[in-house]
Amino acid sequence: MPERGLRLYELMQAPELPGVYAWYYRIELSDKDITDCIAACDGAASDEERCAVVRLFLERRLFNYYREQPYTAVLTGPLKPTYTGLLENQMPISQSLVSRIAARPDRLWGLKELLQQSIPFFASPIYIGVAKNLRRRLLRHKALIERYQQSMAAGLMEPKIETDVDDDPESDKDHSFAKEVATARRFAAYNLVVHVMEIATDEDGLRIDIENLLNRINYPLCGRN
Repeated sequence: MPERGLRLYELMQAPELPGVYAWYYRIELSDKDITDCIAACDGAASDEERCAVVRLFLERRLFNYYREQPYTAVLTGPLKPTYTGLLENQMPISQSLVSRIAARPDRLWGLKELLQQSIPFFASPIYIGVAKNLRRRLLRHKALIERYQQSMAAGLMEPKIETDVDDDPESDKDHSFAKEVATARRFAAYNLVVHVMEIATDEDGLRIDIENLLNRINYPLCGRN
């Protein structure tokens, strides 16, 4: 298996063996994004304005992809009113980071390259799963993601995609993951990368156990199994 992981169009290279797998999202800053940000910084009238440009750039092009979905919270107390509502994830951006980039926005070129190299060693997985047949399971992920993306492109706010007719208990999880990737987070499919670990034996449910542990150690962005 290639150490760099498999892109969506390379999944036929996945082994037809049991194992666990982890999806990652490769953040890719386009050359146009960077040149536009540098130009906006160069045209800023003050340091504060330059920092605002950089902060907005980081928010839209990097951190937005990794924002956690909101929690629904309920606050109650004896003989007190009850309060309910959504708790939105706040992702504060380091002011020192913003200031360094605002002072030298050409740093973004170096960050672009390093971000591409960070997968998977310095990245959080977006999903960890287990499969009896890695290739078949990953190809189903691909098919579902593409179907949800096609529905979104057709302007359907809530794509209606029926669950595959099969006896795989993981089918609902696959649909949930594909829907979040395509409709909630709107990840670009070509930036999705999957890494696999073959586990040739299922003695004592070993692959089930490692999936369980990895999910609780790593907290995948799109939920835990």
